[in-house]
Amino acid sequence: MKKIFLIYPLLLLFTIYFLDKVFSLPFFTQNFVQTGNVVYYKHREILFEKLLNRKENNKKLIIAMGDSRAYSFSNLAFSEKGESKNRKEKYDIYNFSGPQAVPAYSLFWLERMIEAGIKIDTIFLVLSPEGFDDNKGLLHKPFLRLGATDDFVNRYKDIIPANDLDEYYLDKIFTLRKLELDYKLLISRYKNKQLKEYNPNFNQEIMILNLHNGEQLAYSNVVNDEKKLASDSIRMGNIYFYNFTLHQTQFIFTEKILELCQKNKLKINLLWMKVFPIYRENFIKYNIEKDWWGGVVNLAQKYEMKAYDFNKIGNCELYYDASHQSAYCYYEYIHFLIDEMEK
Repeated sequence: MKKIFLIYPLLLLFTIYFLDKVFSLPFFTQNFVQTGNVVYYKHREILFEKLLNRKENNKKLIIAMGDSRAYSFSNLAFSEKGESKNRKEKYDIYNFSGPQAVPAYSLFWLERMIEAGIKIDTIFLVLSPEGFDDNKGLLHKPFLRLGATDDFVNRYKDIIPANDLDEYYLDKIFTLRKLELDYKLLISRYKNKQLKEYNPNFNQEIMILNLHNGEQLAYSNVVNDEKKLASDSIRMGNIYFYNFTLHQTQFIFTEKILELCQKNKLKINLLWMKVFPIYRENFIKYNIEKDWWGGVVNLAQKYEMKAYDFNKIGNCELYYDASHQSAYCYYEYIHFLIDEMEK
């Protein structure tokens, strides 16, 4: 009789595994929106469907890609006066940027757009040196966890670092791990009768992103909080530049993007967005301008594309936090890029 207790651990493991598989149902994999990063990655799938159904018009299509520093490339950045109004009627911007999105994520969407036959006139691709450090695991979390398909992973598994691949396969085994269930949010939504927020069709954050083709203008302020920005610079520098190492993985994905653009005769601008001066000291400390940006510029020149460092050519000095400028700055940047394009 005592031997029956040996079965209990096996029964417990089986029960946990069975319950975990419940979260692999379509309700959770397709229609379960929490907050944070998952909102953007879920919305971009919705935006892609919207792009596929985009009506033929005379507007030229601009695709914005990259990490959160590309959030504010938007149609609303055009004003309603003079030449700006004409440009608003001439250009249409769809924003496929994502939080902490590495170049592999942009390649993922570019491949799908080209395969679908979408006619793109110009691409704004924001690159950030922080995303080129494989030690931070940004390829797996959030992209491989929230956005990648099995087909994409299998196609590039020889490029993806082993640690990121291991994490990806663990997510395949343990669904709840990938879901990152926010229990506090679940309780809060239940108490406030907001469970429908898990459905993308009723999620307010998704609705806001869908209003103007994916742009996110929450990073808006008209006055700098210098004390907060200085504090942010130290905090974020400790996160992204702790044990910083420049790896080649995302250079490879960036080159694949450029190859694809050249092959399909697409124009692409590689952009390095401005950050708060104190945070920028990390770029100086780790020789980012020469080692990282120099590599980006060399790739751009190799494929006859353009690269712009807004830390040098941008005039706007408004910052939402140490790593992101205010959305109000993007009026200047969009018109600068269109001026360059129309020359």
